[in-house]
Amino acid sequence: MDLLPGGEAHRVRHLFGRAHLRLVIDGVVAGNTPATVWADEAGAPRSALVWDGTHNLYFAGDLDRAGEWRDLFEREIAPAGESILKVHTSAASAAAVFAGLPMRRRQRVFYRRDPRAVADRRPRLPAGLRITPIHEGYDDLSALANAADITAEIRLGWHSVADFRRDGLGFAAHTDDTIVCWCTAEFVSDGKCGIGIETVGAYQGRGLATLTAAAFVDHCAARGITPHWDAWANNLPSVAVARKVGFQLVEHYSALVGDFADLRP
Repeated sequence: MDLLPGGEAHRVRHLFGRAHLRLVIDGVVAGNTPATVWADEAGAPRSALVWDGTHNLYFAGDLDRAGEWRDLFEREIAPAGESILKVHTSAASAAAVFAGLPMRRRQRVFYRRDPRAVADRRPRLPAGLRITPIHEGYDDLSALANAADITAEIRLGWHSVADFRRDGLGFAAHTDDTIVCWCTAEFVSDGKCGIGIETVGAYQGRGLATLTAAAFVDHCAARGITPHWDAWANNLPSVAVARKVGFQLVEHYSALVGDFADLRP
């Protein structure tokens, strides 16, 4: 298998046709999303594996060399990444490449925001809270509690915080001393992005995710960016927020989830 040099992920783009996969690969091709990319043949790829270095693995293409892909997975990925891994692949690929591994299939949903939608702003921002753009106010936000969690999320989806501040976007709801909800862009490419969002447990159920996501999508709309929302199908609070701020379902899909702690050194 050929390890593709940085900047050559475009060689395998044609293998990732579904909407949720295209968002990811376009972020990699744009140079914003960190990933390691292998192809069966660098010159004319017929199958490819894309790994974000931590939790997510994407496989697509034909299965002529399924055994070699399995060897690469067991040698390079299972021992090195996070113990919990999501594998995005078809049922046929799962049977050929990942058969017998400790994985179970779970359902996910993928949304795209309708640019004509109006975000639901019925929740009011509680007294003592305000929303700040992370990409503009990162230095000030860094002094607040939970800032390290935002930085960790940015570093998972970007090559560096500096890259995020230059080419990304995000919003955080916070008090004078604590960040309680944040929404950051991921998989950014020309005219589109994904969203990562989290609310601190003690502040859940107050409409903060809806208000923070609404600020995010307003920013996107003003700049001609189409945001996307990806979630587990049974994560009903996440799905509810997506719908409130104008996202519409694009597709259902599934991913394998496995615990590989025993294979780590």
